[in-house]
Amino acid sequence: MKYPCLKINLLKLENNCRIINDQCVRSGISVVGVSKCVLGDIRIAEVFLKTGIGIIGDSRLKNLEKLRAHFGKDQPLILLRTPMISEIRKMVKICNISANTQIETIKEISRACSNTNSKHKIVIMVETDDIREGILPHEALPFCREVHDNCKNIEIWGIGTNARCISKKKPTADSIDILVNLKKEIMDKLSIDIPVVSGGNSSVWELIEKNKMPEGVNQVRIGEAILLGHETSNYTSISGAYGDAFTLEAEIIEVKKKKSHIYKLILALGIQDVNCENIICDFPGLKLVSQSSDHTVMAAETGEEDKLNLDVGDVLPFNLNYFGLLSCMTSPFIEKKYIKE
Repeated sequence: MKYPCLKINLLKLENNCRIINDQCVRSGISVVGVSKCVLGDIRIAEVFLKTGIGIIGDSRLKNLEKLRAHFGKDQPLILLRTPMISEIRKMVKICNISANTQIETIKEISRACSNTNSKHKIVIMVETDDIREGILPHEALPFCREVHDNCKNIEIWGIGTNARCISKKKPTADSIDILVNLKKEIMDKLSIDIPVVSGGNSSVWELIEKNKMPEGVNQVRIGEAILLGHETSNYTSISGAYGDAFTLEAEIIEVKKKKSHIYKLILALGIQDVNCENIICDFPGLKLVSQSSDHTVMAAETGEEDKLNLDVGDVLPFNLNYFGLLSCMTSPFIEKKYIKE
């Protein structure tokens, strides 16, 4: 085994996918499986599809390009971040759908599609809670009218919103219901069909679970809840889901002892791999102390010094939060090991 190593339990991920997707299906909601935290990982994306999740979403075009090459031309893929002007010509060849907030960008997408006489689907993002991307609700109708009138190669496929990505404000049924009302208004005024209302991300799980999602919302974009087994509004565990589908292991390279008692350990794991603020020590009697670019320093908990039996070459396990997982998956220095048990 090479270290540091991220162990990825595909069976636990499959369990999480089934729990979340089945609940959403019962609520009339389809799930977009979000792969951005795991670098568009093919094996994890295969778990999404195996469990009934039909669309894969990512914010990085390079990840989507990898997914397209593996799954072929018929797999629906959505770019979740508003595309950069510089990547549009490539994006329309890779993605069926993209989230958008800028009329200039949408016009450029339409021009790119006109060269191949094709159409591109967009989800127009509306700012309701998160202080992140999106047009304001009162801008939605004139925005859609301009797209409808001036972008002939664009299909307004859906409207969507985000919550709890930047703002600490929790999503509410009322804030999400804004989308449903906007959809009705736009469809009536422009005489077009908008099939999708994308009501949020892992932060709306409680609304789904308690059947409080506004009627008319028929899509959510889920990543963290599947990967880490918790929702992101209160960070509570999802019933039946695993929170340890990913485990980081790091090797001890130095042990400091005082009167034969361990008081400090150094791991071959640094900020260049993952920030220690985003990992949780899973070994009793030890605590994280500090970190450099190359090393992580651990210390014995008070009163535990004489109970630790560790030496150079031993391996310590860690749990991860979302940003810890993101760092581990994107670091070329962390080995990835897929397990099915």
